Amino acid sequence: MRPRKCVFILFLCFILMPLASFSSPGPTEAEKVGDETCAECHDEAADKFKQNLHAKNDAVKGFVCESCHGPSKKHVEDGDAQSIYNPGTDFLSTGENHCLNCHKGNMFNSADGSSHSEVANGCSDCHKVHANKKKLLKTKPKRLCLECHQDVYAKFRLTSHHPVVEGLMTCQSCHQVHGGTAEHAFDDSNNELCISCHNSKEGPFIFEHQPVNEDCGICHDPHGTVANNLLVQNEPALCMSCHPMHFHTTLTSYEGQFTTPLDSQRGGVSTREGMKAAFLTKCTRCHIKIHGSDLGSQSISSQGKSLLR
Repeated sequence: MRPRKCVFILFLCFILMPLASFSSPGPTEAEKVGDETCAECHDEAADKFKQNLHAKNDAVKGFVCESCHGPSKKHVEDGDAQSIYNPGTDFLSTGENHCLNCHKGNMFNSADGSSHSEVANGCSDCHKVHANKKKLLKTKPKRLCLECHQDVYAKFRLTSHHPVVEGLMTCQSCHQVHGGTAEHAFDDSNNELCISCHNSKEGPFIFEHQPVNEDCGICHDPHGTVANNLLVQNEPALCMSCHPMHFHTTLTSYEGQFTTPLDSQRGGVSTREGMKAAFLTKCTRCHIKIHGSDLGSQSISSQGKSLLR
């Protein structure tokens, strides 16, 4: 055979072989069998599944099971559970999330890569796909969240807490469980989330308290605290974590005249009980508008910024 003819034949093989593979029927394990065939073995699950929202999906009518589990002919033939895809046990956080093939709403846009997406078996950790409960959840939403978030559950038992345990709100009132840009919160800013309920603290104010603009979590723990009003510490310790002691709280524990180091024009009489006043007096007894104020204080040294009224 001539060399030129051999080259031509090899060229045809490279061109025609891929075309032949496209035109030929797929392998046996890639063929679908339909829901009726699945129900012959899984009759109990199929009976419960009739009222399931997924069973009413007209887009995959007759092949609902295989829309999630994949083609099942090989599984029907050998009866091996390993020859069919099971989203509940075969989920990989680095692979394709088959649930998101259908669930494409805005609330699922950031589901991939979130901590909930990466734990154990993905969506199946919280949802029981064959069940008929609301949103196909394994159990009630509050109980479901707290099964994993035990540290948060403990905080809800502290003196000051959001009324989740009492049933007046749920975890979903603040958290977007399928993702979110701010620790699963609904809004991009934790402040915006808090202000959606506590709108009297929004402002804008002429005299502002900078931590309020930055993050409510600097002073408050939303799940629960020992201190009142969800404060992370009691007063005045919380305030003095940023502000130095001043005015009457700088009274040293000796008897006699003194001059405050913060303002040489401001002085007073020191007593042996002075330090008790420093650590037993709440700052908010005077500074009542700690989230911000539109009325300037009348003290000269603070230039109206003392948040007194």
